[in-house]
Amino acid sequence: MRRIPGCRFPVLGWVLLAAVGAGGFGVAQVRVGGELGWQGIAVAGEVNPLAITVENGTGAVLSATLRAEQRLGSGWRGQVLQRLRVPVLLAPGGRTRLLFPWPVEAGSDPITVVLESGGAALAQATLPLRLEVEKPVAVAGALVGPSSGPVLVLSPADLPEEPLLLGPFSAVEVAPAAFVPAVARDALQAWATFGGGAVRGVPVPVATVGLRETDLRQALREHGQRSPPLGLVLGGTAIYLAVLGYALRPLSRRTRSSGIALLLPTFLAFSLFYSVWVEKPHGVITLQYSIIAHNVSRFSYDSLVVVSRRGGVVEIDGWWVERVVPGSQRTARVVSWVWTDRGARTSVEVDPGETLFLYRYGRGWVERGEAVEVGPEGWVGRVEPGFAPLLAAVGGHLREGDQLELDFTADRKGDAVWYVYRLRWMRDG
Repeated sequence: MRRIPGCRFPVLGWVLLAAVGAGGFGVAQVRVGGELGWQGIAVAGEVNPLAITVENGTGAVLSATLRAEQRLGSGWRGQVLQRLRVPVLLAPGGRTRLLFPWPVEAGSDPITVVLESGGAALAQATLPLRLEVEKPVAVAGALVGPSSGPVLVLSPADLPEEPLLLGPFSAVEVAPAAFVPAVARDALQAWATFGGGAVRGVPVPVATVGLRETDLRQALREHGQRSPPLGLVLGGTAIYLAVLGYALRPLSRRTRSSGIALLLPTFLAFSLFYSVWVEKPHGVITLQYSIIAHNVSRFSYDSLVVVSRRGGVVEIDGWWVERVVPGSQRTARVVSWVWTDRGARTSVEVDPGETLFLYRYGRGWVERGEAVEVGPEGWVGRVEPGFAPLLAAVGGHLREGDQLELDFTADRKGDAVWYVYRLRWMRDG
């Protein structure tokens, strides 16, 4: 499996040329296939690996676009159309395997995969869908002893570098003699730390942190439109009406301007008061929460809360998947992942007023924020109220001497606003 430097998903971008040849090629010699899930079995309600294989059995360079599409979910839980679009550049006689995180739900259709060039389909395949409800235990290496539930035996080299792909497992057991690459160890640590599942055989942090949906919804309410003080609104309105009534008589006389001189300053003052206390609601509000826990520095756990009052398509840099709480319905209508020259980009179509929850495992950051030390009775210093979901996630695991680095930014463009809250939890020893 080929990988491109700087990309966590194997070959989530252009397939590099191994050689350059000449000559034409026949359409029948280009093949595409793949499977969904681990060893062809997908777990419903989880993000599963989607492996797509492209073969160029011709004597010419293959430059094409890979498309994948699936209708996800059911009528009672909400349906989503998932799409993938990735450019492929493959040498003559070349073969590559591409791996993507792909959410799966019960009642979904099979995945249609098409390789096209110039608007014409070069190859097409329909991937079978084999769903399971119970999560298996993944064993990396030799299986030791019996197991009470389903088990999936993997080679240690098959452990993914992306924590999202570990979602179908209830636990991962690494055999004592198994060699696990460092990047796969980092993925296991991040998956275990942020509530993915249990990991045995690889040292992982004991604390499990996660962002609760109730905390995220509360944060969204606090970042909404500010309500003006009722007393000031009523008082200002009464003053404005009183001045207007008093000025009506001078205004009715063309030769006297005292009415205008009295009414105009009052009108301007009231307009200024209204613009300060009653803001125009933003068309799109986005809250991004990122957390890095101690001993897990390569990955951050990122949550995104988006509400669009006008609806339509929301575009976000990176590879994000929708968070669906058990028993709830999906918010997204169409989710598209497109690979561009700047990396992956996620587009989500939502209805007006809907609140969308997305998540991913992001890259750890090196920028330093404002440091807050944890004392005997909690953290010392003033903390922005917007950090409440992050503080709630780590609050039960903090001990005296820990440090929290906090960073906050706000980006406003037109009627859209994007708030970013980041927390790094550090512990000595």
